Order: sequence, then structure tokens, then C-alpha cells
Amino acid sequence: MAIVLYTQKLTWRRDILLSQNPLLGGLESMRESEVSYTVEAIIANPENESPWRYLRGLYKGSTQSLLNDPQVSSVCLKVLTANSYCVFALNMLLDLLSHGYEPSQELRHAIDALTSESNPPDSNVSKTICSVLEKVDFMRVNYWKWRKSSLPAQTV
Repeated sequence: MAIVLYTQKLTWRRDILLSQNPLLGGLESMRESEVSYTVEAIIANPENESPWRYLRGLYKGSTQSLLNDPQVSSVCLKVLTANSYCVFALNMLLDLLSHGYEPSQELRHAIDALTSESNPPDSNVSKTICSVLEKVDFMRVNYWKWRKSSLPAQTV
């Protein structure tokens, strides 16, 4: 198992190096095809953190491109619809929201569906995501509490 995970990480690191190679046109020329490939990998195995990290890396230094690419929010919605409590999808959405992303009604419903009746959704989508993450990501519960307390009042 450890060898497989190590091999997966090496594969994604190799892809990062290839996408940054100026001889191949750099990241801008490769981004669309790399994002499509990465989205397929995420859908195939949403609990693998490596493609989620690679997806972020494809937009390093270009937050606006990350926000404007519908494939990013779409893969989050697909994963959350099929695998409700995927920490990596929720974390990606939280990052998108913190940069000004406006979620669709469908995405809001998917997030609201993750809450229990004893803990109804907050009108602030980011706070709802943090509350869900506090329950499903036990290792980083204090981080999610901090993140929720650090959210601006008007975050979506």
C-alpha cells in the first residue's frame, strides 16, 4: 500500500514538473488538457489527495483562472453528490469561496444536504462547509474551527 501511494505521489510530481517546462509551452498552454486529465483522476478516486493538490498547482499564481474555470466547481459538485463527505472537495470549495466564488444553487443544495437536522445549515455557505469538515476531518478539527472563526462576516 505504501509503495502504491508513493508511486502515485511521484507521478503527480512528475506531471507538475512537466507542466512547468518552458520548452513544452509552460503551464498556460497545457492547463486545459491537464485540468481535464486531473478531473478524470479525481472522479475515479476522489479520496486520493494528490490530484486535488495537482489541480491547485495548475492554478498557482492565477486565482482568477481557478475561480473562472467551471471544471473546478463542477468536479467538486460531482464528487460531493457521489461521495458526500469528501474532505478534499469540501476544502477546494472552501478555498474557492474564500476567493469570492459564487456557488450555484445546485452546489448550495449539495452542501446543505451534508448537514443534519440537529445542526441545520448556516446561511453562510463557508461556515456550513467548516462545520461539516469539523465533523468528518477529525485530524484537523482545530484547523477547521480556526478557519470558521477567521471567515469574514459577509463570505457567501
